[in-house]
Amino acid sequence: MALDDEWLISAAAEVMVDSLDESDRYALAHGGPAQAAADLFAFDREYFQKVDGWWRAGVDAKGNKVDFVLPVLFQREARSKDGHPEGTIFHMGVLPRFRGHGYALELLAEATRLFIEAKCWRIFCDTGTDNHPMVNAFRMAGYKERTPWQRPLA
Repeated sequence: MALDDEWLISAAAEVMVDSLDESDRYALAHGGPAQAAADLFAFDREYFQKVDGWWRAGVDAKGNKVDFVLPVLFQREARSKDGHPEGTIFHMGVLPRFRGHGYALELLAEATRLFIEAKCWRIFCDTGTDNHPMVNAFRMAGYKERTPWQRPLA
């Protein structure tokens, strides 16, 4: 489902408040939910390419938006290999009231599909080691635990 900026910023702030991710907790401690979400979307476009139509929200059977995923491509040529870009999941989250239903795995599948279509050579992802639900979702989606997390596409 397409995302509107207002919903996405609000959803990101809500997700970050209960996040187990160290980066989210740091951002919250240094500015609160609204500032942390605003800072998240002020990312440096010199390093990341936001592809039109890639940022998605998932919906449940009742039509409620339950989560979001923000896949991007690295801009730097040094991150490419044999002419193929490297992708990364810039951020993703499941709204707290919808957690525990497998939505994170669906998000990873959708982002992975987009990266495969873009002929990425690798997907770079990271999360804090204390974020056990995300670590488990990466494992279940076929990502390999390395430093950093990666999912080979070939």
